Amino acid sequence: MAHPTDPDTSAPRRRWGPLVFAALLALAMLVYAWSVMGIARGLTDWLLILPVALIGAVAALWAGVADMKPLTGLAKTVERTWGEDTKPILLLVLTGAYACAAPFAGFDVGTAVFILLALLLQGERSWWKLALASLAGAALMTWIFTDLLSVRLPTLLF
Repeated sequence: MAHPTDPDTSAPRRRWGPLVFAALLALAMLVYAWSVMGIARGLTDWLLILPVALIGAVAALWAGVADMKPLTGLAKTVERTWGEDTKPILLLVLTGAYACAAPFAGFDVGTAVFILLALLLQGERSWWKLALASLAGAALMTWIFTDLLSVRLPTLLF
């Protein structure tokens, strides 16, 4: 018979911590953007500051809402094996590995693999969502940096 506190038999409950953290992070981004806009030199500075702050705040809130759902898949296995506190450490290790490997693997391929592995670690299991997010995300980020911002990056495909 299963113990009443066994996570596999208890009803899943929403985790509010990620949403609270995301809301505070979004607020900090918007306050910082507001303070920077006060000393900006003009419209060209505002066009660089405002979209980044809004996109960052929306992304933080989106991630907070997405992390509220009960854990599934690999994320649940990681929590059961190493505890929930280990997932952020694994994401930091993955980010460090991405930063070290991107110059050799190429920014485009490295970004696609990073997005894929990060989503797998977070518990995503739908292969079409993984493929769409990793390929489209890598292509979009490579296009933004190389074509729009004229940043020279080592790339293999795009």
